[in-house]
Amino acid sequence: MNTNLFPSPTVALSTFEAANTKLTNLISQAKGNSNIINQRNEQAETVHDYMLQLLDYVNPICGHDITKIGLSGFDASHEPQPNEPPKQAVINRVTEGKLAGTYKIFLKRTNRKNLGVSGKSHSKGDNRYYVQISTEPTNEASWTTVLEGAASTKLVFKGLVPGKNYIRVYAINSAGKGQPSVPYMFIPQL
Repeated sequence: MNTNLFPSPTVALSTFEAANTKLTNLISQAKGNSNIINQRNEQAETVHDYMLQLLDYVNPICGHDITKIGLSGFDASHEPQPNEPPKQAVINRVTEGKLAGTYKIFLKRTNRKNLGVSGKSHSKGDNRYYVQISTEPTNEASWTTVLEGAASTKLVFKGLVPGKNYIRVYAINSAGKGQPSVPYMFIPQL
């Protein structure tokens, strides 16, 4: 903690460090010992109380200034990064659903880092998926939306006709619409 910027904290740094060290030691000894577990829990409450007191002290001084927060000894929250439009979905397979006349799409899994999120994000699941079907995949006007705003694991739809059907999926998030998947040809068992 920078003593020039934070001259009189409500809890002395030495007091906080001693309490935190004691907690760390109790944590390492607690397994299988209910007496130490109780001591650990009490010490965790003490450390937590000290942290809250220190946060109350440093927050008004920092005023959301990342540099000042760094000087306080606390970690600055990672600033959220903007989303990117979703990547193009890839259909892995289509199967018959549990209910008659329904079908389920399975997408190729994508690493979390490739889901259209740059940096850290608390928007896991921000992508919502749309399913379209057509019997004439080269005619853009022939595509009909049969499912809107579903999670990637809930792509269950109906509406296929006898013969060749083409299915495509695209995702939308707060940054925009992703490219539709390559049309997947599927012949239902009707």
